[in-house]
Amino acid sequence: METVGQLRSVIVRRKATKYELLDGFKRYYACQALKWDRLQAHIVQVDDITAKAMIISYNQQGNSLIDYEEAQIVYSLKKDHLMSQEEIAGVLSRSYSWVSRRLSFIERLEEEVWTHLQLGRISASHARELVKLPRGKQVEFLKLIIGHHLTSRQSSLLIREYLLSGSKEEQTYLLEHPLEVIERGLHEDEIHDSRLSMQGNRLLKATRQLAHYQHIFIGVSTNPPLKELRQRDEEILRGGFTAIIGKIKIIQSILKPYERDGR
Repeated sequence: METVGQLRSVIVRRKATKYELLDGFKRYYACQALKWDRLQAHIVQVDDITAKAMIISYNQQGNSLIDYEEAQIVYSLKKDHLMSQEEIAGVLSRSYSWVSRRLSFIERLEEEVWTHLQLGRISASHARELVKLPRGKQVEFLKLIIGHHLTSRQSSLLIREYLLSGSKEEQTYLLEHPLEVIERGLHEDEIHDSRLSMQGNRLLKATRQLAHYQHIFIGVSTNPPLKELRQRDEEILRGGFTAIIGKIKIIQSILKPYERDGR
């Protein structure tokens, strides 16, 4: 705009004694940065519902709105104008599922998470990951994201590991050692060899992961040695040890041809 000027008018509507901007947000902020005192504008006379529909319509082609901004508009149509999801879908020329996803984005986020999103302390990508968690856990992970300055990718990995965890102990460890879990997960995600087929890469990843956890198990079981295990601990763990022995025998039978080849 500094070089060639304003090429397109912004779209506004008069509301009481002020003007409400419907399209041209980037032009408006650029104008402020350039310290201009005026912008060319096209004025429309529309009601509140039409105005909100126009905001989405004008901005959808350039993807100017991000998910939570669209969600705010959709939620406002439901809450402030008492519109059903079918009515909202019709007004916005969107599918029912599109409307449902936007409403879910608002309604499933805990209030504290929503506040941090509005204040810009987390991104919409962070919020999309947090909404996967049940209420009661979102704020806990929000604090991890902010406290450790996690990227959206790191947050996604951490939340994925939490949702896949099989026990309270695993969940507790994850919450107490998030950076360690992220580092391990990133390493596992990067296991790939372009020379291999899909099945080959799956086996490569499984082999690396198995070797990793074998290393951990050997370390934990030898320092201190298992013979020093408390009787109560041994009674509880015996079933798991027996299952491991069974799996080892299966793996040995699968890999026996490679043992003969010396590989």
